[in-house]
Amino acid sequence: MKKGTKIILLFFLTINYSILLDSPPFRNVVYYSEWSIYNKYYPSMMNPKLISHVNFAFLDMDSNGDLKLADEYADFEIATLPELEGLSYGSPYAGVLGAFAILKIKNPHIKIGISVGGWSKSANFHEVAKDKAKRQNFAKNISKFIDYLGFDFVDIDWEHPTITRSGCPGGPEDTENFTLLMQELRNELDKLQKKNGKYYELSIAMSAELEMLPTIQYDKVLKYVDFVNMMTYDLNGSWSSYTAHHTPLYTNKAYNEKTMNGAKNSADACVKYFEETYGDSIDMKKILIGVAAYTRGWGKVKDDGLDKNNPGLYATAAKNSVIGLDGSTEGIYPFGEIEDIIKEYDLVEYFDNTAKAAYYYSPNKGYFFTCDNEKSITAKGKYVREKGLGGLIMWMASQDNENKLKKAMFNSLYGEDYILPEQELIYSIPNVNAKISTSDIGYEITVINKEEIIETNTALKDAELLQKSILYFKLYIRTKSGVVFSVGSGSGTVTNKNKIGIIDPSSNSDAKKIAPGGSYKLSVRISGTPDISDIISITMTQRITPILDEFKEQVIYKS
Repeated sequence: MKKGTKIILLFFLTINYSILLDSPPFRNVVYYSEWSIYNKYYPSMMNPKLISHVNFAFLDMDSNGDLKLADEYADFEIATLPELEGLSYGSPYAGVLGAFAILKIKNPHIKIGISVGGWSKSANFHEVAKDKAKRQNFAKNISKFIDYLGFDFVDIDWEHPTITRSGCPGGPEDTENFTLLMQELRNELDKLQKKNGKYYELSIAMSAELEMLPTIQYDKVLKYVDFVNMMTYDLNGSWSSYTAHHTPLYTNKAYNEKTMNGAKNSADACVKYFEETYGDSIDMKKILIGVAAYTRGWGKVKDDGLDKNNPGLYATAAKNSVIGLDGSTEGIYPFGEIEDIIKEYDLVEYFDNTAKAAYYYSPNKGYFFTCDNEKSITAKGKYVREKGLGGLIMWMASQDNENKLKKAMFNSLYGEDYILPEQELIYSIPNVNAKISTSDIGYEITVINKEEIIETNTALKDAELLQKSILYFKLYIRTKSGVVFSVGSGSGTVTNKNKIGIIDPSSNSDAKKIAPGGSYKLSVRISGTPDISDIISITMTQRITPILDEFKEQVIYKS
């Protein structure tokens, strides 16, 4: 067990000695989409040293607040990801969520969150938020879900309260109901904190458009929420017949105010709204601004741009005129493909020093693409520090496949030599005990998993298996006499250290997993006369795979 896990088994005593270090000065948040695996981009491909928070996108829910998986195969079943080597299809910790659990064990500074909603999974927020019983049901369900997984926070990405769009109803009542939903979630997470002795964060992803900001009661919401991921991207796009930055830091005022309404939006405009509307009544350290690791683009761009210092900007263009890699006509390409699209569209790289925004333009062929790059991100990080904001967020991890933008985010916030502080790993542990009997040469020990699966909802049931299954367990037997233990039937590897017998039966196939309601029996030899009263305690730890750090330390027998 590496000390980095912060679960320190000191001489394998029954007390957990843990060190909780300071929190980082900023949050560096990255969204990871479950569908990234189909593009062969896996959680292990993110550079973990650069990230403080990872958000799984997305979980869904129905109109009663019961959880729904968007892709059960990706979430809980696939086992071919490289970090899942040794696991089988559908086993506990298979899938993207299992890969996240492994990422967390290997990198205890990272906090893992579950994001509910997104553009395509926000249909039922309006219905759930307006009904107290449904709000409570949803809050209880998502709280249980992260508890089962051993994760750290919940993120709500309702796109967007008060707005009605195709498949997603909304209304003015959403303003107050959104606040009530956050209050209910905070209540359930606080209950979970009392249960586990661990604080659980709550975040929200919100529109940064100036028309949308007044629809949320931020002075009330921020009493319940730990941080707000302002989506300071998609502020302009191919739905308009003019070119503009989709993720600018500042507003470049060269635009036509009558015909280019969206061009007024920027990260700075969003932050100024908070400052002017709420003043000191809200904590600006809770406000994070966005990084876009993808382009939006236009074709048939005319040479009539309104800013003489930035060719092609605020120019007439054709709507929905560029088919991107996602198949849409919005000109969406991942930043990782930027060199390819520069060649394909004969683009020249530009930087708008007024907006502190990068863009790529072809005067010859009439194409315009807007996105973040290292230079624009550096400006955003500087802005966050100067304004006393909470950090940066990125949509999304796979679009920055070489981690260039993640590195720029990290360096701009912390400096390249900073090391994110490790956090204490705290998990709910299964109900397990041990039965012991003597033989002529040693002890017979039966490890009993007393848990049972109680969930019927698919999402909760899949998550429940992670908490309630026993995987690759090891036993640490402490005795009064300090007898020496040796191999017996089903015991696997047996070693001794500091007068502690260490039994690792994971080489036996039946011992790799003890399902809820199951048990495993083994025997060990000892150097002296077997006497149950000589055993002080038996401590059990688990591993997701044999090569990973041990976790979920618990005493399963005590004299």
